[in-house]
Amino acid sequence: MKTAIAIDSLLSRDDSIFLLEMVLNLFPNSEIYTIAHKQGGILGPVETRPIVSSFLTNRTKDTSVFKKNFWLLPSAVKAMPLHSSIEKVIVISRGYVHGLNLPSHVERYLYILDWGLIDQTKLSWMQKIFVPYVNDWREKALTKYMKIAVSSETLKEYLELPNAEVIQPTYRTEEYPFVKDEDHNFMFTHQLLFTHDLSLEEFRTMAQFFMSKKEMVRVLGPDAHLEVLRKEFPQIEFAGDHCEATSALYSHQAKAVWDFSKSSFPSKSFGALATGRPAVTRDIKLNREFLTQGAHFLKAFTAEALEEVYQEVEASYMSVDRRSLRRLGLKWNERLFKSRMVKFLDKNS
Repeated sequence: MKTAIAIDSLLSRDDSIFLLEMVLNLFPNSEIYTIAHKQGGILGPVETRPIVSSFLTNRTKDTSVFKKNFWLLPSAVKAMPLHSSIEKVIVISRGYVHGLNLPSHVERYLYILDWGLIDQTKLSWMQKIFVPYVNDWREKALTKYMKIAVSSETLKEYLELPNAEVIQPTYRTEEYPFVKDEDHNFMFTHQLLFTHDLSLEEFRTMAQFFMSKKEMVRVLGPDAHLEVLRKEFPQIEFAGDHCEATSALYSHQAKAVWDFSKSSFPSKSFGALATGRPAVTRDIKLNREFLTQGAHFLKAFTAEALEEVYQEVEASYMSVDRRSLRRLGLKWNERLFKSRMVKFLDKNS
């Protein structure tokens, strides 16, 4: 059966690309359909497959293409031509690509990873005029799918899809080795802070707080937007944006890993737990759903809230049960995700 796999974008490597690669492995001869593709932007097996993209690809440099062309998204998705030989379509949606026009005979499966690919609160005033139109289109598109799975109970409730199956995502667990107690020197030297989804002001608040505590701080993640703060806080080590293996290396001797990303799955926090270190994250419903142990939740970016969570970390970072954190960190592993997707996608049909 000729299969197509659709995903919102192929612009840079993120958590959705790893899930795509796992699904591609289940369907070796499948081709990919996407709204925007940057050729060579993603190393690995993805670029070896036939890729069909929308007309927005010609305007693409990075993910800002979605904000700049927000009002065009429905047209771009609906205009993508599905090859006549395709009999089965698997959609990994972050909120838009599931609006594909699909012939009635095509077998279809929808896995909704995320609904907030675009922060609609940050659109220009002109783009915001089209928000009702775009949202109405993408919500109505859900009715075209009989089989729907979502990435969390939180998303299932938000989208009001009571019959959807929940298939929790996964991440590259093999990139987070565990240092056994007998091999660990237990010198926790620094606070590890990820920059993902941290605004300039949020980062400044964090930096000022850590400096007041005379903490060593190491920073991982995209930091171009924080350039002005490098001179303001020369004590902070900006290590840049790296792969999971480097994150694991920095995690092992961290007192805690501070991860404020707003993704559909807290993979960086799980990576911290997998190395036996506690995580500090935003106090939101999604994070509380997944992080049931070993996590501290920051209620607001204020000195008072930071002091509260900092004292929690200080009181426990030396005594945490590292093996218990490791078990939770590996709970949503690749094998589990693959087996549940095989069943959901009727792989044997």
